Amino acid sequence: MMRISQQMLHQNSVRQMNQNLSRLEKISNQVSTGKLLHRPSDDPIAVSKSMNVKTAIAANEQYERNTNEATLWMDETGQTINDMVNVMQRARELAVQGSTGTLSDHDRTVIAAEVVELSEQIRQFANTKVNGNYLFNGQKTQESPFPNDDSYVTNPPNMDAKNFTVGDGIIVKVNVTANELFGNADEANNLFQTLGDLAVGIREGNSIPLEQIDKVMERMLTTSAEAGARKNRVEAVENRLQDSNIQLQSMLSKLEDIDFAEAVMKLKVEESVYQASLAASAKVIQPSLMDFLR
Repeated sequence: MMRISQQMLHQNSVRQMNQNLSRLEKISNQVSTGKLLHRPSDDPIAVSKSMNVKTAIAANEQYERNTNEATLWMDETGQTINDMVNVMQRARELAVQGSTGTLSDHDRTVIAAEVVELSEQIRQFANTKVNGNYLFNGQKTQESPFPNDDSYVTNPPNMDAKNFTVGDGIIVKVNVTANELFGNADEANNLFQTLGDLAVGIREGNSIPLEQIDKVMERMLTTSAEAGARKNRVEAVENRLQDSNIQLQSMLSKLEDIDFAEAVMKLKVEESVYQASLAASAKVIQPSLMDFLR
């Protein structure tokens, strides 16, 4: 039979007190911070899951930022196109007015001058910016697409798509290129060319390109509808991201957050256990006969 020495009793008592103190410190730390996990050793599996969830949350937050920027870009694009359509509707009214055979030379000059102003207004809309970036110059967003009234011929704008990644493997084109909206420079129904032909036709009393104007407006409305469909897709993705974030945050809370009522109860239990171990150890760790003989 193994003999129990005084030294063994001392060592066991100290070890038990340290273990009890460690558990008390752990639950006390949890109560004070509200968190279950503070170091990998607390629960390696839960810590690993928590890290994965946090990574997913961070990715979702970046996707949400992308969707917000994409939505801003597409909202501004849609509003600008609507403004251009309104200008073209006025241009069509002038075209109908200018086709009247009873107009005087002065009347034709005045109407043609307004058409020129409308063309300049369209060019200004075509140079619209959002957050310092030009909407209608493809990926060259720091350069004006139409710096001059003849730029559509002498220096055509960039036609590259501007894409945003709004989800895992989900890439959406957010811009409308100049050729989609205004037509290529060599097309008969290019918007700027059409307005130029309209001004000349009215001023000189020639035929009015009503058919070209209608085609220009039809292209603008079609482009606007396509951009609106892409915006709806971005909004749907954004809603899914928000729902996903709520679920991920809930999952993270279950992994990391404590149940305060349960934790406080455990804390009281651990305090009682530690106090009891202190009392018990005080009786064991007392001066022995050998201590006095020394």
